Amino acid sequence: MFIEFHPSNFPEIIFAGISTLVILGHNLWLVAKDEKDKIIVEVNTSDNFPLSDSAVKPERVADFRLVSANESIPVTNYEVKENSLIASVKPNKNACLAALELRPHPITLESEKFAGYIKSEDAERFVAPQFVSGKTTAPQRESYTKYAKVLLDAPGEKQSNDFSFAAGHRLEIIPQANPSTVQTGEKLAVKILFEGNSISGLRVSSGCKNLNDGKYAAHTRTDDDGFATVEISGKGLWFVRTHFIRPHTDANSFDWESFWASLTFRI
Repeated sequence: MFIEFHPSNFPEIIFAGISTLVILGHNLWLVAKDEKDKIIVEVNTSDNFPLSDSAVKPERVADFRLVSANESIPVTNYEVKENSLIASVKPNKNACLAALELRPHPITLESEKFAGYIKSEDAERFVAPQFVSGKTTAPQRESYTKYAKVLLDAPGEKQSNDFSFAAGHRLEIIPQANPSTVQTGEKLAVKILFEGNSISGLRVSSGCKNLNDGKYAAHTRTDDDGFATVEISGKGLWFVRTHFIRPHTDANSFDWESFWASLTFRI
């Protein structure tokens, strides 16, 4: 069995500088490790998978669960240890994955910094025409939410788990096959859902602990039905992540709302 994770606190608006942009850009990962009669799940945040640069504050956690296709068990025992938020959970033979949702977090970015952030996410199509790089000069107010999942395989049952169900996150990456059945050189199909609906043209990034220092190794895009394929180029601990941004529904408080999602698994 294995596991992996990532993390964010409300009303403190952070005004952008380069350091702020770096904070915003950090990914959230879930990482799980077996220890005798318990599973240790690390909630990690960084851009070098699966490491963690800073710990998620416990009050940032909106929802933390062990999930199967027909069961959901709350995870409530977690605390900060060094640079990670650590959860200790009892093994459950029915649980297929651990799922984490953080509370929305506000940030305000100068227009130039916002443009750089959008370019780095390859998300220009999702902010146009409301925001135009080089023309929009007002600071951009954003509320962002992060989600992370890690797949769990029970020892001796690596071929049996079906992970192709939704955990209920607003933005979610759903594998279409058990990654433990995927061989090096093959592709893993995933489906991206936002509020239960597919999104086309969304960038999907992937990488592995053993590739490119844990940074992104490849990018692809979802098709018209929200599917994307990730090429598995080696064994080890893998991640898939995506990001979606749109105009905020509360225009008086924010200009944008964005959603981050990651999925980790072992090949």
